[in-house]
Amino acid sequence: LPTYGTQVLMNVINEVGALPTRNHRDVQFEGAKDISAEAMATPRKTDGKKHLVTNQACFGCTIACGRISKMDESHFSVQNKPEYWGASGGLEYEAAWALGAANGVNDLEALQYANLICNEEGMDPISFGATIGAVMELYEMGVLTKEQIGIESPFGSAKALCELADMTAKGIGFGKEIGLGSKRLTAKYGHPDLSMSVKGQEFPAYDGRVIQGIGLAYATSNRGACHLRGYTIASEVLGIPVKTEPTEHEGKPELVKAFQDATAAFDSAGICIFTSFAWTLADVAPQVQAACGEEFTMEHLNHIGERIWNMEREFNNAAGFTKADDSLPKRLLTEAAKTGPGKGVVSKLPEMLPKYYEVRGWDNEGRPTAQTKERLGL
Repeated sequence: LPTYGTQVLMNVINEVGALPTRNHRDVQFEGAKDISAEAMATPRKTDGKKHLVTNQACFGCTIACGRISKMDESHFSVQNKPEYWGASGGLEYEAAWALGAANGVNDLEALQYANLICNEEGMDPISFGATIGAVMELYEMGVLTKEQIGIESPFGSAKALCELADMTAKGIGFGKEIGLGSKRLTAKYGHPDLSMSVKGQEFPAYDGRVIQGIGLAYATSNRGACHLRGYTIASEVLGIPVKTEPTEHEGKPELVKAFQDATAAFDSAGICIFTSFAWTLADVAPQVQAACGEEFTMEHLNHIGERIWNMEREFNNAAGFTKADDSLPKRLLTEAAKTGPGKGVVSKLPEMLPKYYEVRGWDNEGRPTAQTKERLGL
């Protein structure tokens, strides 16, 4: 992380065959190396300067996983625009994926420009990039036209990415439509299945077919598709704390529950989730005890995490969410991965979800049972 930041994952996930590409039509991106951490640290051919300027750290952190980068001033997106010539944050892995591989764009400078616009204008680069992926697919299908969008927008168009970022940030032209997000935009144009999202939130940078556990985590996350509420990538890809086979669905309900509960406890303690690669809740317990003056054990923290997860679930159920919302897009359930180690694999969500409910102590409709609520004090 100090050397390459989260962007170290770009080539790793691509090699695993789990890098969602062109709105999840593919699972490997031929241009991954062009937008990777290694590319950011390599001098450009145009001006001999590195894209990456330095690291960035949260207060008091010695790891400094953040990135500070500076664009090539001759790039079309900022040419004759000196206001954009300074250093800016990023690229982080999720943003580089969403703006790059998700849209088939391998222009590192274009990704940095779109990321800058997202940061400056308060847009989430993951949701923005994933929505652009849906727009580009609709364009290639002929559902959307150049006249409607305002620019030719095939997969791989760095120019379209940059111009659509500007339009969305300013809320002008087709940018207003992009601002709806992929779920509402694709539904408006008659193709809701092209929104790669759960509960209205767009997917992050891991394919839920090739990595079965993360697919289940997306489907059951209380806040919609999210990698930060149950990062099973740690186990399924990185082997932390134990290695599990990514394409295997057996045992994943238990794995997902364990990660979700532990993550809820880590987050509530105010601890950076990256520490979970080295620490367990057994390491966190004495720190929480020292801060709060009360006794905490690993079992106590696990109980707290599980209680939090179920409280959130109860809120969602009361708000109208049902079992039907614990789903994945049709593409992940019916269109198999085309290449890589997971070639031929689709998500086994229908097999995993009932077992997940059982492990959670929920009924067949995904509602915490009376016994579970009593045990957790809800």
